Amino acid sequence: MIREFLRLALVVTGCLPAHAVIAKDITFEMVYMNHTNMIVAEGDITGDTPEIFEAFLQTEPFDGFRFVMALHSDGGSLVGGLRLGQMIREAGLDTTVQRHPLDPATGKPGYDTAAGRCFSACAIAFLGGVRRTVPEKSRLGFHQFSSAGGSFAKEDSVYMTESTAQLMGATVLGYIMKMGAEPDLFTWLSEALPHEMWEPDQDERTALRIVTPDRFRGFAFEPYGAGVITWSALPENVAGRSAVGQVTAYCKERVPYILLSSVSSANGVDPRTRQMIAEELSGWRMDNEATGQSASYGRDAVAIRMEDGLPLAELKLDGQGVELLKGGPVLIAVDFPAVIGAMFYLRTDPTEADRASLDAAFRLCIR
Repeated sequence: MIREFLRLALVVTGCLPAHAVIAKDITFEMVYMNHTNMIVAEGDITGDTPEIFEAFLQTEPFDGFRFVMALHSDGGSLVGGLRLGQMIREAGLDTTVQRHPLDPATGKPGYDTAAGRCFSACAIAFLGGVRRTVPEKSRLGFHQFSSAGGSFAKEDSVYMTESTAQLMGATVLGYIMKMGAEPDLFTWLSEALPHEMWEPDQDERTALRIVTPDRFRGFAFEPYGAGVITWSALPENVAGRSAVGQVTAYCKERVPYILLSSVSSANGVDPRTRQMIAEELSGWRMDNEATGQSASYGRDAVAIRMEDGLPLAELKLDGQGVELLKGGPVLIAVDFPAVIGAMFYLRTDPTEADRASLDAAFRLCIR
């Protein structure tokens, strides 16, 4: 539906914020970095932007583990933004909002970064990223699109304008849902007039899945044996060498544990790799990223699941670890050489409801 409509909607453009000054049409430049290549995209999004990006994809060599498009744009054509977002998703790129100032020595975007902005049609394109982040101080803004195409004063164009607006609204909503954001995003952006700008804060970006969640939350608990378990899934945590997509907490024989699992057999870890991990691991640790508190455990506190299934590793905790896990944003990582080709790590930031679920899971024992 989206692709067919875009061929007909060339008159539809996203409005720019009143303060915007577009310096140039969007350009794409590659910055090669360790394991991550940045595609620096800066300038105005136009109807020609998708073709420009397609030419860039055909001519620019890609040879990294991960590709991220760094967007810095005041917006432009909504149709161009929608098509660019689709192409970003089809190419499997991540997106972020940041600038790469020019390197004086080369005149090209350099390694240094600065806060960026991504408004209007740019924010729509941003949603195409497989993983989406907005660094601190960078700005992301949405608003209504305008479908009049310059015909505000022409009575004979009203029917076409309204008809286009209805179809475009359905297209934008469908695109938002396809890209994994919450449908409520369409309601919020529709409340900002074309000359206004709604800039969601971090909590709103997370709740509406504008940015990709990177922390396990929303723990659900359920009966198991004579006790309960609580678990949280985050498929987005599975990418590259990161294999953990679910974490489960429970108490077994009066000892607290957490189980790290993948989310599908396609994202699992083969038996040979599991054997290498079991031989090379040195333990695991938990770090509270807010307070700096940490807890470390030896290799005897890690049981690598050797079967070729979803469970990956069972980690044994103590009272200190339980309190750290419940207390705030923590990073959990099993220690083994990265050269093995897999990584067992996760971040969690429990809500009050999550803490209650974890309390229940660790209070009762599975028998």
